[in-house]
Amino acid sequence: MAEKVLVAYATRAGSTAEVAQAVAETLRETGLDVDLRRAREVADVSPYRAVVLGAPIHASRWMPEAMRFLRRHHTMLSRIPVAYFAVCITLMEDTEENRRLVESWMEPARALLEPVCMGLFAGKMDYSRLSFLERFIIQRMIKVPEGDHRDWAAICAWAREVAGLLIDGIT
Repeated sequence: MAEKVLVAYATRAGSTAEVAQAVAETLRETGLDVDLRRAREVADVSPYRAVVLGAPIHASRWMPEAMRFLRRHHTMLSRIPVAYFAVCITLMEDTEENRRLVESWMEPARALLEPVCMGLFAGKMDYSRLSFLERFIIQRMIKVPEGDHRDWAAICAWAREVAGLLIDGIT
């Protein structure tokens, strides 16, 4: 019988949900039994032997829904392997400096619970999903170009790496 793993995610515009889906599918390909759920909809993590939690970073913070998930389930999560992933448009330029910056934004989550692994990925910028004010700030002040900057090969490679770590942590 395959070990049960939860891939929980927070998303604002749907890009992170798509990344979570790719992670879940890749984990399933390794033989794990995976549930994919929105973080705010998870009432109980006790049926799971491991958890992967992902969320976007907006305004230099991992989405609050993910942090609430960590706080709500901290006791159970501290007993099982947990991996994090973050989707952040800053990583459309994947430099060491940008990686260090995004890692620093993940520190509050890591302070709550140190993950076995953490994936950091570029996101997708779709102006049509933003409010007028958000669009103005991103286009004029931050100057982020519209487009899909996600590297699906890197996301799936990370998920395969995580599968091995989770399986090792479960057994």
